[in-house]
Amino acid sequence: MSVQAIITKADAEFFPRVIESLTIDTPEQAKNASDLLALGKALYKSLEDARKAEKQPYVEAAKAVDDQYKPALNRVQLAINRMDDAVIVYHRRIKAEADALLQIQMLEQAQKIVEARETGEIIDTEQQITAPVGQTVRGNMGSTRIAETFEYEIIDDDAIPRGLCSGDLKKIKAKHKYDKLPIPGVLITVKTHTISRFS
Repeated sequence: MSVQAIITKADAEFFPRVIESLTIDTPEQAKNASDLLALGKALYKSLEDARKAEKQPYVEAAKAVDDQYKPALNRVQLAINRMDDAVIVYHRRIKAEADALLQIQMLEQAQKIVEARETGEIIDTEQQITAPVGQTVRGNMGSTRIAETFEYEIIDDDAIPRGLCSGDLKKIKAKHKYDKLPIPGVLITVKTHTISRFS
């Protein structure tokens, strides 16, 4: 049955008998209401079946498109994941090296200042051995920013402070974002990821 035929049937046999406020006072009215209810449910099922039948070729076409692209998407995603990991590992390494050099330079500079105070000698502040490593790696065509986000997992409901108990993690996330302190009963992990853009 076509959608228009079902709607015509509903307009003729169902809607005229259904009023905005329905009160049942007698057994006969209850029987009539039961019949109308059965008719309404049958009409609904007919419409739903027709909708699904009309939609099915599009669902199958969409699945065929997805199946066509999925292997290439999976290969590209695998390559992205490998590059992502390599950039993050490299960034961590050079940041750790730069931070260590900056720490050494600070200690040496502090020692020279202490010695200069004792001798009265004037010292020039030295240029930095290395610059601090930022969160962005710049390429020729774009840039990649190293970002960190927190992931939250409740591991002990009873240990969570009463003020943070809720059906979702919104309060826990807000509290952690505010004070950056551990929360009893919640495992908080840092996930490093990249955000890349073409220039």
